[in-house]
Amino acid sequence: MKSLNSQYLSRIDHLRFFAATFVVFVHSYTVFGGKESSNPFINFMLAGDTGVTLFLVLSGFLFTIISNGGKKEISYKPFIFNRFIRIFPLLSVAWITAMALSRGTATFSDALSLFLFSNLQSSPLLAHFGQTWTIAVEFQFYLIFPFLALFLNRYGIRYIVYLSLFWLAWRTMIVAIYGGDLGSDSYLNNHYYYLTMLGRFDQLLIGMVFGYLYINYKDKFANPAFIIASAAIVFFSLLTLRSEGLWYIPTPYVTSLSYLEACMWGVFVLAYLSSSIKIPYIIDKALSKLGEVSFSEYILHGVVLYSFHKTFGILRFVVNDNINAVINFLILLPAILLFSKICFELIEKPFLGFRKKYAK
Repeated sequence: MKSLNSQYLSRIDHLRFFAATFVVFVHSYTVFGGKESSNPFINFMLAGDTGVTLFLVLSGFLFTIISNGGKKEISYKPFIFNRFIRIFPLLSVAWITAMALSRGTATFSDALSLFLFSNLQSSPLLAHFGQTWTIAVEFQFYLIFPFLALFLNRYGIRYIVYLSLFWLAWRTMIVAIYGGDLGSDSYLNNHYYYLTMLGRFDQLLIGMVFGYLYINYKDKFANPAFIIASAAIVFFSLLTLRSEGLWYIPTPYVTSLSYLEACMWGVFVLAYLSSSIKIPYIIDKALSKLGEVSFSEYILHGVVLYSFHKTFGILRFVVNDNINAVINFLILLPAILLFSKICFELIEKPFLGFRKKYAK
């Protein structure tokens, strides 16, 4: 999406679309009866929650570019206002719906979880639009990013690297103390870090590190060999990380792997944006337009997915459950994207004209 504060980088929108669709796949695959698979490509796609990590790395990456590595002054109020305008319209639709569905039990405090605390277990947003937990993490990051950009300029990139390593050590110690004891069942025992800044702040910082590398060294990563190598790193790393139980086993070792996950995506983002490979205009334009609606795709895809499943069930095309689930996903994806486009045009886009310049 084009910004008032920096040059438009269409490839970031490409990656946003990929990240959102990664998440949509794993949700669709499960709903349509897909199971664990020995097929490496399906197994790779089943690591779909890593799309969230890619989103977070992209956030740190992009805002570092917008601030020119901290060299530009970030005006705090316009910056926060722009983030509000970008998120609020669509999130308000989810919030109004979630409050309506929870009207018998929701409290006034629950209603206040809209922006900063949609990742709390009691939030109606989390109950009915589970993926909105990332809004809380992102918005908490927005509140401190102008300060991080200032510190980046003042103390250099080492400060951000050291801060990310400190956060990794901090989380590791917290998990060593509490492990899986904070959840009432196995599904909840990782939520205190999976859904919060405790588990995600270092990933945003890693995005900042790679944004800094892009600003200063992108020419050194222009060789197409880098994008090929980084894609291979992502593919095989995700298979390995998933087999290690990334995010789902609350031990210090496993929770530390999310740092490597973010670094893996940072390498890929840097290589993809720096690559000298020319993307044909029509493909670049199409992927950019799909990336433009990625926020709607990510937040609201469940409405299309679950209403379709509730109405039609699982469409049967082949005997193999896993292949059949993939086919169902491919059939439903265009409908999700069309719905996302409608939501973008009617709900998100009208508010974008209120954005202000904040970097100078």
